[in-house]
Amino acid sequence: MTTAMISILSPHKHILDHRGPYKGVLRYHLGLIVPKDAAACRIRVGDDIRHWEEGKSMIFDDTFNHEVWNDTDETRVVLFVDIIRPLPFPDSAVNKAILKAIGYSPFVLDAKRNQEAWEERYRARQRERAGAAGASVAPAGQ
Repeated sequence: MTTAMISILSPHKHILDHRGPYKGVLRYHLGLIVPKDAAACRIRVGDDIRHWEEGKSMIFDDTFNHEVWNDTDETRVVLFVDIIRPLPFPDSAVNKAILKAIGYSPFVLDAKRNQEAWEERYRARQRERAGAAGASVAPAGQ
């Protein structure tokens, strides 16, 4: 595994046609919350169109063009995992080395810095709220 996250797609959203940059991983989706009209919430990979089902998995090569639609009034939630593509040795060793190098690329390091900055702002806001809540409570006996 190289990446894991929860993907939330709001109602009436469309993720435009795109493709992943590197063939060394496969993309795994597990349907967690799927709109009742599952056919109206779908993914196209290449020429193949599928829809998610709660508790069901799909794996695809994200270097193929793909796009997503949620044409429902409900939210779609999917566990999203990138899995290292199984390859025979020595290709597997080369793939792991490339994935490690990608982890040190400016693209990934910038994203990591952005995430850490967001988390720090979030923690600061939580501390401010906790301080404000504590300040508004008068000590007993006053």
